[in-house]
Amino acid sequence: MVTAMMLKTYLEIINKLDGIVFIKRNCQVNERRHLKNNAHSHSMEIDWKKNETIVPNLESYELATSMMNSEWMLEKPEDIENWIAVLCPEGKRCCVIAQDNKTKSVNKYGTSLFHFPSLFPYGCHLPNNCPSHRKRTVLDCIYNFKIKKFYILDIIEWMGVPYTDFDAEFRFYFIQSKLSEIPGINEKSLKNTYPFELAPRMRTSELYIHLMEKNQYFHDHVELDGINFYYPESMYTPGDSPLMLWLKIFMIPEILHKPINDQLEQLYRPSNYVNIFEYIQNTKKKSRKNRRKKSTSSSCDTMEVDSMIEVEPEKDPAIGNDMCMEN
Repeated sequence: MVTAMMLKTYLEIINKLDGIVFIKRNCQVNERRHLKNNAHSHSMEIDWKKNETIVPNLESYELATSMMNSEWMLEKPEDIENWIAVLCPEGKRCCVIAQDNKTKSVNKYGTSLFHFPSLFPYGCHLPNNCPSHRKRTVLDCIYNFKIKKFYILDIIEWMGVPYTDFDAEFRFYFIQSKLSEIPGINEKSLKNTYPFELAPRMRTSELYIHLMEKNQYFHDHVELDGINFYYPESMYTPGDSPLMLWLKIFMIPEILHKPINDQLEQLYRPSNYVNIFEYIQNTKKKSRKNRRKKSTSSSCDTMEVDSMIEVEPEKDPAIGNDMCMEN
């Protein structure tokens, strides 16, 4: 005979079982809902990826657009003799990035120009090169199409350490010492497709002597494009900088009031040259005209180049290759 006490106990057990079943059922329902929501979100993700637009590499773009550019030297700085003069060859200004055991050069828009191995840290597959996406070596360079060679102007980053907050004098000393520690960096090889060389540099006071004695400043008959003058204590800052000034070599007598030898003047001075101000205005006009002409045809700056393509960009001889304008 079932007593009242036993009935009460049975009812408590049944209630507990119902609670357990309800909890389990509720978990199963939620799990199914979660799976359904996941499936829906997954299909949405697939649809989004189908419609996703491929954009240029943001990291390369940020690096390229943060490069320091020179301004025209319209008047002589008082302490110009102590500034560092960097001789710039004719070529294309670019940013060289060594990362993840490969190297690439990008133009001022961040578009990749070349992909190649180099002997810089993280620039190719070497036993001592441990790939790390967060670490890279970044250099400010000029690429000469004639001899397929990079000339280093400045250093931006080395093995993941930025050097933009160091002054120009230290940056130039540092990159020169690092280049001396990399055997074969100035030669072409399987691990170093393009040779790299530090662009010649000296105090402006020393430059005056060279301008009177020398006519050729680069090997293999590479032409001199112009001279960048760096204030020794200047940091590497993005955009145009008044602490990095640019002159064509035939402008030196006009602005710095120092002579150059006759052969240099005959070689580089345009026959219709009047003064630096008129030269800048004419260059701007021709540059705008050239850009309008190029806008009608496809440009390599509008797409990412996956393989290495060596095509020298169209260049108007009348415009030249001004560092502060084109490069």
